[in-house]
Amino acid sequence: MRFLLDMGISKKVGFWLQNGNHNVLNLSEVGLHALPDIDIIRKSVDEKRIILTSDMDFGQILALTKLSSISVIQFRVSDFTSANIIYKLDLLFDKFSDQLETGYLITVEDNRIRSRRLPI
Repeated sequence: MRFLLDMGISKKVGFWLQNGNHNVLNLSEVGLHALPDIDIIRKSVDEKRIILTSDMDFGQILALTKLSSISVIQFRVSDFTSANIIYKLDLLFDKFSDQLETGYLITVEDNRIRSRRLPI
């Protein structure tokens, strides 16, 4: 899979994904850390990347734009260490990997993972 890591997602998470044979673009590493959210979405659509973020604005943008060709994984967790994010991603991949390829908003919380088919 192809991922785009938004600000706040640790480089360690990116390395873990790369070690799992995923293609990773970390916005902060390529100087795009100030890119507006809508441009992040456009870039993800153009490059067929799944967005990993802690920013809750993406759900609202997806609802307003009615996009369905993108997937976003947003983290709403109290423990934002890279170890916990990796653990949550590992759980998510076991249950939702097929959905990631078809356009979903997935919200990862402390005690559950919610998914919504796009468009919202």
